[in-house]
Amino acid sequence: MKKVLIIIGVILALFIAVIAVLIVKDYNQEEKLRQELNEIDSMINFEDFDYDAVNERLGKTISSGDYLVVEKAAKKYLKDTIDITLTIVNILNDEKLVNILTAENYKNDGPNFINSKLYIKNTKEKLENNKTKILNQMNNETVLSYVENKNLDSYYIDFYKSLSFSSEAEINKNKQEMEDSIDSIIDMLNVYDEIIDFLIENKNEWTIDGEYIVFSTEKLGNQYDELLLKL
Repeated sequence: MKKVLIIIGVILALFIAVIAVLIVKDYNQEEKLRQELNEIDSMINFEDFDYDAVNERLGKTISSGDYLVVEKAAKKYLKDTIDITLTIVNILNDEKLVNILTAENYKNDGPNFINSKLYIKNTKEKLENNKTKILNQMNNETVLSYVENKNLDSYYIDFYKSLSFSSEAEINKNKQEMEDSIDSIIDMLNVYDEIIDFLIENKNEWTIDGEYIVFSTEKLGNQYDELLLKL
């Protein structure tokens, strides 16, 4: 009987040791994943954002098992969100956008401004479409969709949420800031449209003199200046 108890004790000790190893291993993976995502977050928020470096980091994995599924989902969400954001940034950094209200563009595309009107229209549509996409990315429902149908236990889904989810207040704040920022650019483009329409309507009343636009009357010049003040 004593030998049986000893054997049972040994088995229990081994079982507890195995469980302890697994718990430590899981804890280590969780800590490594948290650190990994924090470092990527720091790279994204760095002033000189290096897309290639971030993209390379997002393409690598450091975990295994169900944690690997969580890691891939979190990194896929980050990549998709970054790509949408960069699309918006590229739209705003387009040289054509900066040069619409320049004497050079007035000279090249005026007096009917067919290319300018089309560019403004297309740019507003792109911004509206990507605004919808980026605002949708900020929802916790969208975040959760990246781990749906992955056959994960609730424990790993909860861990994923702890990595990715934001509070409702923070979500609403970030969404409002993003929406306001994009809407301000769309408002600016609407003023661009007004100015171009004004030039089209008065196409026989202005000329380009070097880097300046000159109107035939002071009244028209003042109306043009008033439109510029809306920007």
